[in-house]
Amino acid sequence: AIKERIDDSYDELTRLMLRIESDELWKGKEKTTFMAYMGLMQQYHKSFSKANGDNPVQQAIDALKSHGDRVDDFYDEFQEYKDMEDMQ
Repeated sequence: AIKERIDDSYDELTRLMLRIESDELWKGKEKTTFMAYMGLMQQYHKSFSKANGDNPVQQAIDALKSHGDRVDDFYDEFQEYKDMEDMQ
């Protein structure tokens, strides 16, 4: 859900920038300033989107899943923990 929203946000921002560039409704300093700001926002969104090969959102999801698997392994396979459970 969050990955799709981030990707959608990046795509929408890219479309908006292309439209502003081609419509020529903005001119001068206002256009330059706005496009500079939007360029920074685009870079930020790209860093979290599918357009970035090193997607940190996916890396975080993978890391959390891996951590969950290790926690499950601890409870399932660690004999000392099982012995403590049996003491109750």
